Formats: sequence, C-alpha cells, structure tokens
Amino acid sequence: MRSFVITAVLISAMYVAVTEALTDREIFAKTIYGEARGEPVEGQRWVAWVIKNRARANKSYWGGSVIGDVCRKRLQFSSWNGKTDIAIGDPSTFQKILQLANSIYDAPASEDPTGGCDHFHSKKMKKYPSWIRNCKEVKTIGNHIFYKSV
Repeated sequence: MRSFVITAVLISAMYVAVTEALTDREIFAKTIYGEARGEPVEGQRWVAWVIKNRARANKSYWGGSVIGDVCRKRLQFSSWNGKTDIAIGDPSTFQKILQLANSIYDAPASEDPTGGCDHFHSKKMKKYPSWIRNCKEVKTIGNHIFYKSV
C-alpha cells in the first residue's frame, strides 16, 4: 500500500511538472485548440482575442494579466476543467492553431477584430450562462456566440 501512495505522488508530481513546463504561448494555443478546433478560423481568432482581452483587463476573477493564468483559471475555459494539460488529438489542426496563436499573442489591441469581446459560449448549450445578462451579444461564428461586458 505504501509503495502505491508514493508512486501516485510521484506520478502526480510529474503531471504538475509537465504542466508548469508549458509556456504561455503553448497554453494559449492549447486553449484555442481545446475550445475551437472544429470552428472556422475566424471563430478560432475570436476565441484567441477573448483570452487576450481578459488578460488585458487584468481581473483576478479571470486569472489576472498573464495569458496562461487566464486560460487555466478555474471554470473559465471548459477545455481545462479538471485537467492539467490538453491532449492534442489532431496535430495538423494544432499546428495551424499554433501559428494563429503566435500571430495574435503579441498583437496590439488595435488588431482586435472582436471590438473587445471577453466572453463566448457554445450555442449548443441547453441553458445559456447567467453572465450573458451583463453582456452585449456581438456576433455568432460557427457554434460560438461572442459577447462584450457592459
């Protein structure tokens, strides 16, 4: 029994080390992949800008000003819920998203096509989230509806 516990702790520590080794750019790209890999490129771009806009807003409830922290903030992006990493099942799609993420990561706010959107959700949800009451709906792209806080 004791060796099982030690093994579990070591394995757990390895997962934490792998997650901490991810750069903000990798976390950014993996979040876009996890949230929008099946969406049109425009939708992927808008998801990326939602993340950037949240980091720029520097709100603690969104994870602060660091993109990696914003992406992994508890209950903010469903692709990270209960996970320490996002598995890449389609490397070709991920490579395209990684290029997109890199082009947006350092882009100035003036290049934001969303007009400052800071929320989105899937239109496939049975019940829309309560936070939409405090937002203005801006655009639907693919299966996502994008919003800006008011």
